[in-house]
Amino acid sequence: MARYRIMTFDGGGVRGSLMATLVKRLVDQFPNLLEQVDLFAGTSTGSIVALTLASGRTADTLVDFYSIENLRTVFSPSRFHLFRPKYSNANFRNLLESHFPGSPRLGDIKKYKLLAPSFKLDVSRKHDWCPVFSHNFLGSHHLEELIVDVALRSAAAPTIFPSHQGHIDGGMMANNPSTAAIALALGHHQPRPDLEDVCLLSLGTGFSPTIISLNTKGWGIIQWMLNPFRLPAEPLLNILFDGVVEADAIMSRHLLRPHYWRLNPPLLRQTALDDWKAVPELIKTANDYDLQPTFDWIASNWN
Repeated sequence: MARYRIMTFDGGGVRGSLMATLVKRLVDQFPNLLEQVDLFAGTSTGSIVALTLASGRTADTLVDFYSIENLRTVFSPSRFHLFRPKYSNANFRNLLESHFPGSPRLGDIKKYKLLAPSFKLDVSRKHDWCPVFSHNFLGSHHLEELIVDVALRSAAAPTIFPSHQGHIDGGMMANNPSTAAIALALGHHQPRPDLEDVCLLSLGTGFSPTIISLNTKGWGIIQWMLNPFRLPAEPLLNILFDGVVEADAIMSRHLLRPHYWRLNPPLLRQTALDDWKAVPELIKTANDYDLQPTFDWIASNWN
């Protein structure tokens, strides 16, 4: 069978600006790259990237969305957030509605398949919580959902934004949606692709080696949840997001072997999800990063 091509995009807040810049550089090198994709999958900020590209928008449009001006608007004003989210999502929603005009729904995305994870806190009539994988494959019950709502649900990071429609950030269980994308493609695409025909390009939002050098043996709720005078400032949240990213990368690499490629540049410093002032530095990191190995992989595996 022909190649089945997947592009996935991690969560990472403002670090989506790095990912958008990487996409632009890839498209500059391979102008038909995005047109060849079968499935775009993204979590949290990555869901915005995936929804944008699956809607047929250009890489330039994506870069414009992640401007410092837009991200400053989304992540302001901040407020003391011990008993409430740090930010309202009103500015975020306004930006998304201007980015996706006309109230489009998932079912309006025709050319490409799309996956955007979130986590639902109460499943109707079941009194249970569970992961949700919003998608537009044949038979999906998500087709009438507004694209803006799908993005707000996937990006509702606990403590940062309020939950949306009973959902929180998909990064809680699939901050790197690679394995979920492989499973969805094998389970829902018709005709079903063979695993050996699946080719996956996974884009991250950058990594910075993180450790907790303190003795954590005596830590309780406060230290694990909020440690504002040390990095990481929210240890448990960082571990949850970063841990699932690496776990998915390992599993996807084992499944696809040479047909899996991970593009995730090292960062100069730890960057919080809402640190909009870091955007110029993130863009510079993306522009300076050596993409030749990625170019070589695409040339050898994508066609």
